Amino acid sequence: MPAHFGGFDCPGPDAALYYRDAVSVTFAYSTDENQLASYVPEGFELLRPELNISYSQFREIDWMAGGAYNLVQVSVPARFNGKRDQLEGQFILVVWENKTWPILGGREETGIPKIYADIEDLHIIQPNYYTSASYEGNTFLRLELLGAKPVDGQTLAQIQASAATINALGWRYIPKVGGPGADLSQPVLYPQGAEIHSAWAGSGTVKWTRLSWEQNPGQWHIIKALAELPMLEMAPTIMTKGVVILKPNNGRVLE
Repeated sequence: MPAHFGGFDCPGPDAALYYRDAVSVTFAYSTDENQLASYVPEGFELLRPELNISYSQFREIDWMAGGAYNLVQVSVPARFNGKRDQLEGQFILVVWENKTWPILGGREETGIPKIYADIEDLHIIQPNYYTSASYEGNTFLRLELLGAKPVDGQTLAQIQASAATINALGWRYIPKVGGPGADLSQPVLYPQGAEIHSAWAGSGTVKWTRLSWEQNPGQWHIIKALAELPMLEMAPTIMTKGVVILKPNNGRVLE
């Protein structure tokens, strides 16, 4: 868009998007199963009552001509049970990003529910790492990784294996023009993965701050829903550094 200026040549089906300097910090905690399941659409099955929050700081991005952006992704472990497709992955509830260009492609092309926020780079006071997300000066999420230490070789190998192939599951929704309802409403798969070079583990803290409609009129209800999920037990927080590889041309509508 706008299509009347022409577009880009579509690369082959095996084309990949490389993020050559990727630092990610993943927080996970168990929560109330019934509350969490209410945000997982029909066709998907919640595998366990766990909320995953991943902060990523991307640099040296090929398709952005070496550019950069940050994101916060909130997802749950889920299985899609369809007539043709049965697969497990991470169902993405919401992604905040701090640049427009990746939001546009990720929403319409691959069905990932991306919205905008101001997202800080990692603030580092060794061995602690901090970041936050806000909207027009109103912070709604603060993330902390405390006491980070390099993981042992066996743990690193496990992290590398689990990150090599990731099924990012989403729901593409494009509304009708001039009326209620959707022109498109469909489950999607967005294959991706990562080459992890190093990893650290520590304790994590997640702090949601509810915002009013006046503070964030388009997103306050999303933040409220996530903030109301109880934090029952926090898993060890993992930070990784490596290369992220996205494969949008291998994405497809699930059936």
